[in-house]
Amino acid sequence: MKAHEVLKRYTDGRRDFSGENLRGQSFTGKDLSGANFSGADIRGANFTNATLTGANFSGAKAGLQRR
Repeated sequence: MKAHEVLKRYTDGRRDFSGENLRGQSFTGKDLSGANFSGADIRGANFTNATLTGANFSGAKAGLQRR
């Protein structure tokens, strides 16, 4: 799922992004408070300066993306 889709759905009230493929997406400076990213693939995703208060990353696949 592309970052713009996540952000639109978040704005529409969705908070559950569990299991989604978010590899390499940028959420720099965005507010994703309370979002559920459990089990999501966030390898290479950029959350620099994002607000993630109460966000759930349990079981998420994280780390640098291979090129």
